[in-house]
Amino acid sequence: MRNSAWIILCVFLGLQSLRSQDRADPALQSKIIALERVTKIQAFEAKDMKTLDAVLDERFVSVDAEGKLRNKAEFIAFVQDADWLQYQLDAIDVRVHKDTVVATGLFQFKGVKRGKGLLQKGRFVDTWLLKDGTWVSVASLLIPVP
Repeated sequence: MRNSAWIILCVFLGLQSLRSQDRADPALQSKIIALERVTKIQAFEAKDMKTLDAVLDERFVSVDAEGKLRNKAEFIAFVQDADWLQYQLDAIDVRVHKDTVVATGLFQFKGVKRGKGLLQKGRFVDTWLLKDGTWVSVASLLIPVP
């Protein structure tokens, strides 16, 4: 099950990259970067479940840097269960493909969960979808970088 979900995510992201890329809309790029920061930095650190619930699509899927697959409920529970979280984002690049946006960049994630320290660094690939006039996150992939 885990492998098939991973394959589906990779195929989805691969197909998205085949579409023509539109970098001409700086307002949309800024909006997606702001959504990345609100979701990952402000909502994580504040444990703002209402914002996470609103920004993450019901069919959201996340693959963390250790390869753990989480759906929306599992992802929100992970954030809620942590004692402390801190997220940093750098070098965010936004590629627009009609009603889908792929955001990539660098991340550093620190935290404490059940007394155990967490530290991850790497690259992220997030996929956003324009759904009913609102941008929602449908997939997130974290890849560790030594």
